[in-house]
Amino acid sequence: MSRTTPCLVVSCIMVLSLMIAACGPAVVEEKKQVPVVEEKKSVPVVEEKKPEVLEKEAAKPTAVAPKYGGVLTLSQAGDIGNFDSSQNTAGSGPTLNLSNQGLWAGDWAKGPAGGHGTNKTDWGDSYDLFGLKTGYLAEDTKWTADFEKNEGTIVYHIRQGVHWGLNRNLEASRLVGGRELTADDVISELKRATTWPKAYVYGTLPDLRNIPIAKTGPWEVTLKVPLNSLYAALARLGDALYLHPPEVVQKYGDASNWRNSVGTGPFMLIDWVPGSAAILTRNVNYWMKDPVGPGNGNQLPYLGGVRLLIIPDKSTEQAALRTAKIDRLTGITWEDAAQLRKTNPALLEAPGTIMSGIAPIYINTSRKPFTDVRVRRAMMMATDLEAIRKNVNGGLGQVLTTPYPLVRGYEALYLALDDPEMPVSVRELYIYNPDKAKQLLKEAGYPTGFKTSVLITAGDVDYYSIIRDMWSKVGIDLALDVRETAAATGRRAAGVRDYDMAPGPHAAVPTYYMGQWFGGGGLDAPHNYSQVNDTYINETIIAINQAIFKDGEAKAMAMTKDLMKYVLDQAYAIPRPRYNLFNMWWPWVKNYSGEHTVGYYNFIGWAQWVWIDQDLKKSMGY
Repeated sequence: MSRTTPCLVVSCIMVLSLMIAACGPAVVEEKKQVPVVEEKKSVPVVEEKKPEVLEKEAAKPTAVAPKYGGVLTLSQAGDIGNFDSSQNTAGSGPTLNLSNQGLWAGDWAKGPAGGHGTNKTDWGDSYDLFGLKTGYLAEDTKWTADFEKNEGTIVYHIRQGVHWGLNRNLEASRLVGGRELTADDVISELKRATTWPKAYVYGTLPDLRNIPIAKTGPWEVTLKVPLNSLYAALARLGDALYLHPPEVVQKYGDASNWRNSVGTGPFMLIDWVPGSAAILTRNVNYWMKDPVGPGNGNQLPYLGGVRLLIIPDKSTEQAALRTAKIDRLTGITWEDAAQLRKTNPALLEAPGTIMSGIAPIYINTSRKPFTDVRVRRAMMMATDLEAIRKNVNGGLGQVLTTPYPLVRGYEALYLALDDPEMPVSVRELYIYNPDKAKQLLKEAGYPTGFKTSVLITAGDVDYYSIIRDMWSKVGIDLALDVRETAAATGRRAAGVRDYDMAPGPHAAVPTYYMGQWFGGGGLDAPHNYSQVNDTYINETIIAINQAIFKDGEAKAMAMTKDLMKYVLDQAYAIPRPRYNLFNMWWPWVKNYSGEHTVGYYNFIGWAQWVWIDQDLKKSMGY
């Protein structure tokens, strides 16, 4: 959307004010198959026509050797509430991605890597495929599946020669003293994540609670897990759990305070001003080398440091990018991207994530009238999804996005609307048909419709006003129950869920094997906001998890696609059309091609491979 000149001025002033407030210490630079009943009458094919994953042009290789120094300045909308990986959602966090590490993660060299990678992936989203991984704190990760015992075994061979970062200005870091990482350190963190009630893994993955974890060699750690949770253990304990030294946890209780931040990552957290900025400096004792390109073999990282600014207001954040107060911005809408192209044509760009930010409408299937599938199907047909795509999304994006949008690497599990395998009874749900919706409501015993409500926050009002207007045409009287974020989150929490409908976090495609948004059993399942508890679904999810290790990921994705014929037919949730948000950055950020997360939720871990062309930045007037 266009911005008026006064708004631009105010935004710039806000950026300057924020920058002054965020100064802090300077960064130190270093020189049973369930059949779907199909109606016989034909249904027109929805206009979506095989949505394509947005591709970006491969990065052009350059022979220019990377240079050390410079500070990368980034932003994020939300504050950082916790610096302890075990307590954080999915284990990662904006500073943890830079200061701490997991056992394995995404392989940078398999992406664009400044034009020198293999381009097996674009790292444009949070991918978690085995073939894209590489060892980090574990040199390698091996696993076996025992189907008779229903047991999985994971063996980590811990990398030698890795040292904890040493920041002599912080007591916790001095306590560790920059010593070498050990297998015992790994065991300590894994046990904390699986036995501590405050830990994210402990709270969301009951099957991984109190699992056997043992030191089976001087540099070897072995885990035994239920077979159905083997993939989850590899993702959540291997990739999304970042290690903290045990002596810090023992002395301070946890690592939630930024002053207790000690890690093995490429940067060290040296200051944190709540609500303002986090400052990280280069870890001169970092172990990793540049794997490809003209910098092959160079000690990482190249940057002297990273400055992370907290900018909740989108307009201010975009003003910061326009004025080069930040070097890169992600999550940009199509309207704002168009405006930035006009004001700052020098900015580079790439399609970004499609997996976050736009939530579907979860229907509480445990409440009447939503226990009746005819009511849920009527609500789908009363929602003009194509009109939303055209008028709200500027004609961009996918319509069928729930539970999974189409994402690169996961095409095999996506059941497109025009796929020959797509049941007619599912396809018709995505075609706006208020007359059929009224008919279904009448059959369900609601000839004049019914009253209901949706639990939302202030930012959702505009969108749900559109939904309310659409549904009113079939007699559904929708009240907007607007609450503060904390209150809405509390009411959506497992064990509560006292709402008719509510938007909630969208399914992350890499977690397809967990079926979190439609499986796991009702009220107490952490992410099952529609409170679905279907025996067939639950049993199929178990079979998918076993298939991953018996037949491979391709087979598991094919089974997931087949399951979608049933899940989508039940209309547990109403999708919201989505499109890839945009990433934009200044051209002096080298070795960067729009990467979003190198691995599973490793959002800014890519910073260790990029470098700042300070001469170019200066020549451009910054």
